This record gives sequence, C-alpha cells and structure tokens, in this order.
Amino acid sequence: LTAKDWAHYHDQRLSGKIDNGYHKDPAKWVAKPITVNREQQYLEAVFNELKRLGEWSLPNPLDGIRVFKEAEKEMSWLTLEQIPQLLLACHEYGHEDLTMIAKVCLATGARWGEAQRLTRPQLLPYKLTFTKTKGKKNRTVPIPKWLYEELSKRQGRMFKPCYQEFKKMLALTDIELTEGQKTHVLRHTFGAHFMMNGGNILVLQKILGHANIRETMKYAHFAPDHLEQAVELNPLSLVMSTE
Repeated sequence: LTAKDWAHYHDQRLSGKIDNGYHKDPAKWVAKPITVNREQQYLEAVFNELKRLGEWSLPNPLDGIRVFKEAEKEMSWLTLEQIPQLLLACHEYGHEDLTMIAKVCLATGARWGEAQRLTRPQLLPYKLTFTKTKGKKNRTVPIPKWLYEELSKRQGRMFKPCYQEFKKMLALTDIELTEGQKTHVLRHTFGAHFMMNGGNILVLQKILGHANIRETMKYAHFAPDHLEQAVELNPLSLVMSTE
C-alpha cells in the first residue's frame, strides 16, 4: 500500500465507484468526505499498531496524507415544549423501557447506550454511575429524587434494548433533527439547557465525561452571557459611548 494507492481509493469512494457492501443501488455508493476521513484514520491506526507489535518495519504509508476539512456539525436539541411531546410519543409507542431511558438521558446527559446498559448496582440514592463509557472511565452523575424513586423499583439489568424502537418512534413525531442525529439529541438537549440556565462549562465537561474541554465547548454558545462582551468592548461601541 502506498500513498498513491490510498489517494486512488478515496477518489473512487468519493465518486461512488466502489460497492459499499450495504446498498445494491450504485447511486448510494458515494461516500462522504467524513467517511473517507474515518477510514483513513482507522487504517493509519492499524499500521501504527503493527509497528508497535514489530510486525511492520516500514514507515506508515498514510503518514502525511491530509484528511478532508470537516464542517462543524449542526446540533439538534429539544425545546422545553418538545420534551413532553417526545416523552408522550415514547409512552404511546408501547415499549415499556423507551420512556425511562429517554428520561435518564435527559436528566443526566448520558449516551443512549450508557443508560440502556444500567444495572441496579449502578443506582445509589440520588446518583447514577455510568460504566463502559466511550471515554473508558466511569462517571457518577447526581439525579433528582423522583427519578431515583422510579428507577429503584427495577432490579438486575434495568432496561431491554430499544434503540431501534426510539428511531421508529421518532419518525412518527413532527420533531425534525439534523441528519444523523437520533438518540444523541437527548444528550445535546441536556448540554444545551444546562448552559442556558447558567451552568458551568467545566462542570458540564465532567457530567458528560468529555476527556477534552474542546468537546464540551460546542455547548458554550448556549450560555446567556456567551461573548456578550463583544457588544460592550467593540471599538464602535466605545466611540459611541464617548459622544
């Protein structure tokens, strides 16, 4: 494999000339730049691991190959009016655990998988401990008394898997989300409202379990006073205030 081979491959992927293994329709074989970026990062990591294990002695063939620039994703989040609408839709869908998992995510900022895997030992009075997280570190988040009381009635593994049911339920509502966002809208909703209500960005980082504050900064603009000094300290305002 050479850099030239990879360049040829990603050109073919972007133009839809390679079967992606998922669709029979060639029109759906066109890959997005973000997909090709991830493939490059994964393959580069494979060669790095092979070198570490002593199974590859040559330079990493993907070293120095630039990835495509990725635009920052638009974030979907639910308004206070949409939250009851969503919970009602979960209840009416009929899956017994759908509503409770959504409540856990909205109350703690947990990822759907983290909430769905909860077991009774992870629940203590007024807090939940999430394990097997994306960041590989356990984290404990306080919860309101009413949620603790609802969850404490459950034993063993609290919930049955229902990720697909959430997607199907969402399609029955008039809630519109950014492409690619489904259950993650619950986590974004927690982060957005936390900051809108004056929450501290460093506290939010710990609650969400972000290893890097840059991940959490996408919620910073929801703070009421975010960049408010731009109004007071721009040069035109300073000139106008002296007149």
